[in-house]
Amino acid sequence: MDRQVQKTAARTGPAPRRAGKPLEFAGPAHHTVRRTAPSGGPDRRAARRWQTGAPGVTESTPYDAERSAFTRAALARLALSDTGVDLAGAASNLAITRFDDQTGPGGRVSEAAGLRAVADRLLTRAVVFERERGSSWEQIAHYLGTDPADARERFTPALDRWERAFEEPYRLDGTGRKRVPQLPTAAYDPETACRRLDLSVRLRTFVRDEHPVSGALRPGPPPGSEPPDHDLDGLVRRRSLAAFLHLLAEYARDFTATDWDAAAAHVRSTDEDDPGTWDTHPVRAASGSLRVRLANVTRDADLVRVVVTGATDAELGLRIDTLFGALGPCS
Repeated sequence: MDRQVQKTAARTGPAPRRAGKPLEFAGPAHHTVRRTAPSGGPDRRAARRWQTGAPGVTESTPYDAERSAFTRAALARLALSDTGVDLAGAASNLAITRFDDQTGPGGRVSEAAGLRAVADRLLTRAVVFERERGSSWEQIAHYLGTDPADARERFTPALDRWERAFEEPYRLDGTGRKRVPQLPTAAYDPETACRRLDLSVRLRTFVRDEHPVSGALRPGPPPGSEPPDHDLDGLVRRRSLAAFLHLLAEYARDFTATDWDAAAAHVRSTDEDDPGTWDTHPVRAASGSLRVRLANVTRDADLVRVVVTGATDAELGLRIDTLFGALGPCS
């Protein structure tokens, strides 16, 4: 970005946005930025594209439907929550003293410096969220102990990146073949983030709320009206299904004598679009009874849909969710 563009960005900042603005995505048209100098006035976005030469993609993307259920302010809040959990986890690890003798000279300084980097990212996420919900630069600068103009200049690049991610959800990598999502992970796939963050916060804080993160970010049943069953739903690669089931039984301390290898093999006769064909297996866990339902994914022969019902224990739920991430289609 040249100096004139920087001055313009610092002076004007991003256009005000109303909190709760519905999420909008570009249609299926494919757009590639050409490497030609922008014409006209100081168009920051055009100048930046021209300088980088990085092609942008505005076609439809995975998880569009899931994202459309959230406002932009809610997506920004999810990204803030996700970074907060990362920082809490890293700080907790630094508190452990057992392995100090296995850490090389300066190792703990390295970890502390890493925490500071995460904290800086957390602050940026907080500013993006506050701008999305309508906070002024004066209000933000008050808590930063700085001038509003300085705060705006400091965080405008991050706000520009956030804004641009909705216009160009993907950027192509250096090879021109791989599409790289531009939104933070939690905002890119909000449903997975909600499930993981709800479980993580419940486990760390012991809060008596099934949805401590997602509950205030989207419409849902009022507190106390959730059904007694708690479903964890995900996709597992077919070749990893037996491993998933064995690990699930181990985590749940299953007392049944289910042959999980046979269960994984039998799933080939099921169809997720035909509820009557689903396989159902009980699991007698130490924390209560679970039920595992399995069915082939119609659109992809290499995937199996798995629904685990009854995992009310937060630690067990988080472990199951981790299994979905480790053995799912994106692993």
